[in-house]
Amino acid sequence: MAKNDERNTQKTHAFWAPVFLVPALALGAAHLWRAGNAGDAAALVLGALACFGRRAWMRPVFFAVLAGEWALTTQVLAHVRSAMGAPWMRLVIILLFVSAFTAAGAFLTWAAPGRAWFARGRETALMQAAGFFLAAVPFFLMARHVPHLLLLERILPGFGAVQGLFAGFWAAFVCGRLADRRRATRTRLRAWRLFSLVFFGQFALSAAGWSLFAMTGEMHVPVPGIILAGMLYRGTAGFMPFLFVFSVLLAGAAWCSHLCYFGSWDAWAATAMRPSKHPGPLRWRVLSLVVMCAATLLLVICRAPLASAVACAAALGLVMIPAAAFISRKKGWAAYCTMICPLGLLSCVLGRLSFWRVRRTSACTSCGACTRVCRYGALDMERLAAGGPGPSCTLCRDCLNVCPHGGLTMRWLGTGGGGGAEKAFVTLVSAMHALFLFSAMV
Repeated sequence: MAKNDERNTQKTHAFWAPVFLVPALALGAAHLWRAGNAGDAAALVLGALACFGRRAWMRPVFFAVLAGEWALTTQVLAHVRSAMGAPWMRLVIILLFVSAFTAAGAFLTWAAPGRAWFARGRETALMQAAGFFLAAVPFFLMARHVPHLLLLERILPGFGAVQGLFAGFWAAFVCGRLADRRRATRTRLRAWRLFSLVFFGQFALSAAGWSLFAMTGEMHVPVPGIILAGMLYRGTAGFMPFLFVFSVLLAGAAWCSHLCYFGSWDAWAATAMRPSKHPGPLRWRVLSLVVMCAATLLLVICRAPLASAVACAAALGLVMIPAAAFISRKKGWAAYCTMICPLGLLSCVLGRLSFWRVRRTSACTSCGACTRVCRYGALDMERLAAGGPGPSCTLCRDCLNVCPHGGLTMRWLGTGGGGGAEKAFVTLVSAMHALFLFSAMV
């Protein structure tokens, strides 16, 4: 009886959260619509509908929205009306009433009714909420300051906030799945492949003449390995080298296992077979890097036409097909990524400057389960005995996910992590994946 009474009380509490939350968001949408911000209004309406998913990570998101929006609006409009010399007292009274209603919605969202309503997935709620904000806020800022960078803004001007909302939702979803060890590996591969499909789909549309799908309005050869070569050839850095370095400093070599639009296909091909011993994932890429830089400088010295440089870049990319089809599938490790792509080498080297490390713990039994899933030549029994993966580790976390004993852990720069390091890493890469996916214009 006591448990039934407790459940009935929770249901009663939960009822009040959407009763205040949904109308409060609707009032905000109506205000934005009246002010001419149809896209922002649509984002609030979609948010109101999403609250019926009852996911726990949504509670801090809705609380932040409800707590901030109307207080700011009241202050701004009051100042505007006062500065214009127009009657503003009635406006303030109306908005104060609406703000009080919204504040009540915010309070109920955070209090017991909100906890009872947003009850699904509490274990990862904080991670998913952080992933939502990390992915959505940059899009909200872009929609306000550089809207031409957002695809939805080009199609429906003023609706960039909706693109940001969907990016936040996707980041939260992926974060929750990556945090689940049973689903993490499969989720990573599928989400990564989706990004690659979207990227190359937009590239194909751009190549067909739809400049709408090109971020800069200009085409470039979409081969990650030539990011450095392009900089050497042009003599200027450009945007892509900066994006690559910034991403690697944030997420380490996870660029190669989560964010590279080429690597997803190589990793997928490698899953066809259990990994065999790798001949050396670093030295082959050193050779590739030397050859690529030498060829680029030779093109510059010879003043070769642009068509020749493009042909060389395309050739480097086309090597992916036979490498994945005939080597990765047979050897079980990502052949293109670990033997050919020079950018993978730079990712591993620069990744040592990032926060993230995978280390062996005292719980390790040397069962070898982790060594049988590493597809980047970073982990074997010798490396495991030495304390963890080698320098070619891409932080894919497959070894952590498969270990039945908790024998591997993610740490901050080799120090203790206590589980917090891996949670922060999963949150960050989920948000970065959503940012890349929803701004995949070439």
